[in-house]
Amino acid sequence: MKLSQRLSFTVTTGVLVLSVLSSTAGAAAATVAGKGDKQVQLPAQTVEKVVVTDPTAITKLNNTSVAPLVTEAEKRYFYAMSGGKGTDKGFELNGRQYRYLSDDIGTRAKLMDYLKQAYTEKAAAYFVDKYFIIHDGRLAQLNADKGNILEYNKATAKMLTMTETQRVYKLCVPYPEHKQGPKYITVKFEKIGDYWRVDTAPHVIF
Repeated sequence: MKLSQRLSFTVTTGVLVLSVLSSTAGAAAATVAGKGDKQVQLPAQTVEKVVVTDPTAITKLNNTSVAPLVTEAEKRYFYAMSGGKGTDKGFELNGRQYRYLSDDIGTRAKLMDYLKQAYTEKAAAYFVDKYFIIHDGRLAQLNADKGNILEYNKATAKMLTMTETQRVYKLCVPYPEHKQGPKYITVKFEKIGDYWRVDTAPHVIF
């Protein structure tokens, strides 16, 4: 075989060997990459759904249990603001009409006990001292009702800060039938004993 033919054969053989090696390496790399992709694919994170049967006894607070607690707090706030079960007894003081609260929340102690099923003592006291007076030993308020059409039971919550005993959530509360944009409200929570309570005064939220 001539020298030129031997050189051509050698070069051709070398090119073929390199091509095979390159293909094998590429396949191996693809396999490794495929395995690597599988390893880094994590399942989508889901929020643990807390089943709330008693909103006054929530031991685990997260995005799913905030709304039931806030809804309970709303109910107790408006019950107090409407005078409880209602009473016909009232009086005038300094030119303003007042009414007594019903017997079940007719004293400061009773009203505080009722509110503290959903609120911290600090939040409840701030509200009671602002909107109620004691007259002839009974709790009374201005004779006027208050309402709110926001759907707190449909609120969604985003946690802003957290510790073991304190949380802050930003609520997105819709209006009925979404006739206008939602309202955003920041609410503080605190764990009292075993249970979570709203630590923002009710009149600030509702």
